Amino acid sequence: MNTQKTMTEEEISDKLNLIVFSDEDLEKDRDNKESEIYRDFSLNTKKGKKFYQSLDDQFLLNILKKRAAELGHSPAQAEVFWVWRTYIKRRFGKWPYALQSAGLSKAAGKRGKALAQIQKEKEDYEELLQQLQQAAKQLCRIPHPQEIPQISSKLKKYTDDWNKVISDAGLNRKFFSEKAGIYKIENAEPELRQALDIVWKTANKLGRPPLKSEIPEELRKLLIERCGSFRNALFQIDLEPVTRINPFSATRIKSSDKRKKMHRYTLEDCNYQILNPDPQTRKDLEALYEISKSLKCLPEKKEVDANLRKRLQKSCGSWRNALNQLRYMEEK
Repeated sequence: MNTQKTMTEEEISDKLNLIVFSDEDLEKDRDNKESEIYRDFSLNTKKGKKFYQSLDDQFLLNILKKRAAELGHSPAQAEVFWVWRTYIKRRFGKWPYALQSAGLSKAAGKRGKALAQIQKEKEDYEELLQQLQQAAKQLCRIPHPQEIPQISSKLKKYTDDWNKVISDAGLNRKFFSEKAGIYKIENAEPELRQALDIVWKTANKLGRPPLKSEIPEELRKLLIERCGSFRNALFQIDLEPVTRINPFSATRIKSSDKRKKMHRYTLEDCNYQILNPDPQTRKDLEALYEISKSLKCLPEKKEVDANLRKRLQKSCGSWRNALNQLRYMEEK
C-alpha cells in the first residue's frame, strides 16, 4: 500500500525555492529531462504546465520583487532562476512588462536603477500627484500643465503624457464630487438666483448641462465669482459639467508651444446627463437599465439589440454616454 503523501503546490513551490536559493547555478537542470526540477517545473512537461497554471500573477511578481531586493536592482533575465524566468515571460510576454507590473524599473541588471532610487522616485512622484490634486481642488477642475508650471516641469521626469498623470492622480468624477469645493449656497441673492435660472433654462433647451462657452461671458463671470467655479454653479441646480472622456489625450507636458490650447468639445467624446428625454429615449434607457441589471454589469454592444443601440447612440450622442445615463438612473 502506497502511503506516500502527495505534495501540495505550496510545498512544491517551497521545495523549488530551497533548490534555487541553495545553489548559485540559475540554469540548473534546465535541459536535463531526467532531473526532478525539469520533470516537476518545466513548461515542456504536463506537471510543469499544471504548476505554472496554478500560480497567479501576483505570485510571479512577488518572485521578481524578492529577487530585486536580493540584488538591489531590477533583475535581468539571466539573474532569475530559469523556471521563474520562463513562467514570467510566458505570463507577461516581455521582460520589461513584467518588471513594470512589479513596480520595478524596466532598466534591468547591474546598470539599472538601484531599488533605493526607484523607491525615492516613486515617493517623489506621489508627492507631485498630491500637489496636482490640491491644485485641482482649488480650481474645481483639471488644470492644464501650463497653469501649474512648477508641478508639471517636475512631472516631465516621469512622463510626457498629461492624461496619464491625470489618471494616476485619480482626477475623476468621484474626486471632484468628494474633495473639490462643491457646496450649496444658502440664501442666494436675487441676482444669483436669476443667473442660475438662466443656466437651468439653457440646460433644458439643450437637453444637457451647458458648456461654459454656451453661457454669456458676463453671466459666466458672475456665476464663477459667486460660486467659486462653474462646476459649483451647476451643482446649485443639481447638474454636473459635461466632461471629456479623455480630457487631455493630446496634451504633452513638453510641448514647445507655450500658448495654452483651448479645448474644443466634440460631444461624441464626452459624458453628460440627458435632460428631459423624449418618450422613446426614456423607454430605451429603461430597457438598457433592465439589461444591465440582469447582466449585473454594463452591457457590451453585442449584448444589446442593434436597433435599440443605434437609437441610444443617436439620442445620447454616443454608446459610451448611453451607458453613462445608467449612473443617473441608479442615483434616483
